[in-house]
Amino acid sequence: MGVLFLNSLILVKKKPQYNTLIISFALFFFSDFLSLFFSGRGVFENTIINDVKIACAILPFTFYNSRIKTKELQSQVFVFFVIGVFTYILYACLYYIYFIQIHPRYTVQIDNYLFWAIENRFPGTYHRTYVGVYIVFSSILTNIWLFNAKSNKRILWGLLFVFQMIGIFFLGSKLTMVMFLVLNLILILNNFRFLAIPFITCAIVGFYLIKEWVFTSMKKSIQDRLIFFDESLNLINNHLFFGIGERNITKYMVEINKEMTPLIPHNIFLKETLSNGILGLIFLLFLIGVIIYQALKEKNLILNFFIALIITVSLIEDFIYLQRGLFFFIFFTLLMLNFNNKDKWTNEKTSNMTV
Repeated sequence: MGVLFLNSLILVKKKPQYNTLIISFALFFFSDFLSLFFSGRGVFENTIINDVKIACAILPFTFYNSRIKTKELQSQVFVFFVIGVFTYILYACLYYIYFIQIHPRYTVQIDNYLFWAIENRFPGTYHRTYVGVYIVFSSILTNIWLFNAKSNKRILWGLLFVFQMIGIFFLGSKLTMVMFLVLNLILILNNFRFLAIPFITCAIVGFYLIKEWVFTSMKKSIQDRLIFFDESLNLINNHLFFGIGERNITKYMVEINKEMTPLIPHNIFLKETLSNGILGLIFLLFLIGVIIYQALKEKNLILNFFIALIITVSLIEDFIYLQRGLFFFIFFTLLMLNFNNKDKWTNEKTSNMTV
């Protein structure tokens, strides 16, 4: 982040400007400090500067003031992102082939044991929710390219989409599997409706192949989150205005399966309210509201799907409180927002700006 900040100073050559989006991200970044200031908690009892949130203060400012032509970069970034996701899925598939070669007794295990092997033995393994989000967003891009491509390229995009569908079932989380099906089914129904039946059929087959893992893990996931949610709400009820401080959350323990484990809210709204109280929640809702407003204003289909994906996943995960989630969220939001439109909340006219 330090390098990113220095780059931003180099890229910004004119008097710095700001708009509503920059302000909303900045408020979210400063929520920890403001909560500490107004709550009266000791400096060592609370996060002063949340290092994960630093991207909120730097990236929007840099994108806006460096005059980066995001619309020209979009297609290139999207292509490389899809290639990156494809490479990860291929890497996982090749590893599993290798794994069953050295563990021949597990050759026919494509359900529960496959997930164990990927999560515990796969070099460079990644959390299922984050991998799943990357795959879902990649599939949305592929789906749109498929519908807009000429007939000779549709086979290529179609095969890539099938490969992504295989990847989501064996690498993604349960919620991201559902989001993959829902968002892509919407696209299919609006473009090639005759593909809906084959798509749903493949989804049913996919769920059948991993039914043991789905039903076994779903019960635990729901029960664990209900316990986390309940404890988070109890703490919020007692510390509504300024929260308990981000650093103090994991000091609270909850009992799960007769074992004590640190409290993890698993919801960005609970996490922010628990960290910084109602003030932090207001800043978070303001940020999301600004992004939704801009997305609806621009009528950007990909951005709308992207926001729906992020918000849905954030209801059961602290998605934007880890760098792998927050940076993904900020970068692609800024990449897809069109700063060419005049913003009534900005401090300068942007009608002639190409960012």
